[in-house]
Amino acid sequence: MTAVDDNHNSVELHTIRTTNVQENDIIKTNQYKISDDPNDKKLLRKLDLHLIPTMTLLYILSYLDRVNIGQAKIDGLMESLKLTSTQYNTCLSVFFITYIVFEIPSNLVLKKLRPTRWIPMIMIAWGIVMTLMGLVHSYGGLLACRLALGAAESGLFPGAVFYLSSWYKRRELSWRISILYSATTLAGAFGGVLAFGISQMRGIGGQEGWRWIFYIEGLMTVIVAAAAFFLINDFPSDRPKFLTEEECDRTITRLQNDAGPGAGEHFSWKQVRAAFLDWKIYIFCLCYIGILVPSNSLALVSPTIVQGLGFRSYRAQLMTTPPYVLAFINTMTTAYFSDRYTRRAIFIMFWLMIAIIGFIILIFAQNLNVKYFAMFLTIGSISPCVATCITFISCNISPHTKRATALAFMISVGNCGGIISGQIYRSQDGPRFILGHGINLGFCVLGLISVIILFTGLRFENHRRDRLYGVVSNSNMRTSVVTKESNKEVFDVYGYGSEEDRRKWGYEHMSEEDIRDLGDKHAAWRYIL
Repeated sequence: MTAVDDNHNSVELHTIRTTNVQENDIIKTNQYKISDDPNDKKLLRKLDLHLIPTMTLLYILSYLDRVNIGQAKIDGLMESLKLTSTQYNTCLSVFFITYIVFEIPSNLVLKKLRPTRWIPMIMIAWGIVMTLMGLVHSYGGLLACRLALGAAESGLFPGAVFYLSSWYKRRELSWRISILYSATTLAGAFGGVLAFGISQMRGIGGQEGWRWIFYIEGLMTVIVAAAAFFLINDFPSDRPKFLTEEECDRTITRLQNDAGPGAGEHFSWKQVRAAFLDWKIYIFCLCYIGILVPSNSLALVSPTIVQGLGFRSYRAQLMTTPPYVLAFINTMTTAYFSDRYTRRAIFIMFWLMIAIIGFIILIFAQNLNVKYFAMFLTIGSISPCVATCITFISCNISPHTKRATALAFMISVGNCGGIISGQIYRSQDGPRFILGHGINLGFCVLGLISVIILFTGLRFENHRRDRLYGVVSNSNMRTSVVTKESNKEVFDVYGYGSEEDRRKWGYEHMSEEDIRDLGDKHAAWRYIL
């Protein structure tokens, strides 16, 4: 097949191994499996060292600052501020109103303003708000602080996920996002221990223990945020200093070859619109909200639920730790096998079924030991679902701007569930909380149905494209062109194809920019299930 490059040189289009091609070489037009460069492991270790620990630490602080109100409650928050159960639940829920509103704008600002500036700025903002929460003396003051906290925190998690998806190939992403999300399980595991330790400061300076929880954790965030200006790196195309020029080129090439027709990084309002017109986004949102309502509600009220099982307040803080340790182990194990076998949906289905069993036990069981065991089932199974769902959408939406928009939108819609999750465990329903467990059970069923729809729909679409355009491997195939004059191999990473390919795909009258904007709608794209 022949085509013409930008300099009007005659070029031949082949699917070949990544080798130096000489003009007189005989090139077979078969498809070859392309192995990873041996140096990729060294490069990945370097990326992991410079990207993952920082993002994970930031998200640990974000999550602690979001849910520590649950620990403050059992240390006397409601009594000090004379809150009713309804007022306390409202304070839990309003956080998600501003969180939802600002998520998509924050992701778009992140792409424009760069991570090294935007992320530390919002961290400082929420750290200050967190510290000021220790000074409130009324319901109105606490409500205002929770609203401000939601606005400031809204940019971190969707921004961190988008940021990591801009550095790693699709089959490498689950492990890294799970490390990031496992920060929530670590925060859940050690947040109770930390809150218990800080609350022992009660009486110092005439302050209650719950106030010291807000003071100390808020100041920790501000200090780390100041350091984050120097710890965070920008995108690969910004050529960060911790990589050599060769490593930068290799990182960009790996991403382009992996993304194929979805490799375009240019900002496009057309891609933003495309995100909202894609049916997959809305099913992903249903799946995510089905997972996130149980996740958020358990994170916010697990100390209260455990206290309802007969533990005193200080023991309730400590007894929330073991289920979250299990959640951390499950999340990382799932991420390992999910990346190894490049499968997402099947793991979500499995863990949601375990969560459903756990909530059924919580509803019907009478024995306190059995109910505590069910807490392990629910908390331990919901956590890997969240991380895997985020990876699932990240791997199946392209190009760049469309993925940023879709991620922020899904997380925003999922966090609408945060408004619900703050209301479903009412004090008057304790200690059994049958209503709350029943609502969470229903959301798990919704998540299970949604992921089955996604799995079926994406599998059908892959088969349809295979039937119409031929079988293509997601990660093992790529196309290159070899110019006869320059004798250089150039990868067709954007999926332009030859004239013959464009006729086969029906793209002969489309501009190159329009073809780049197709992303996951491109005929050569295959979804990861």
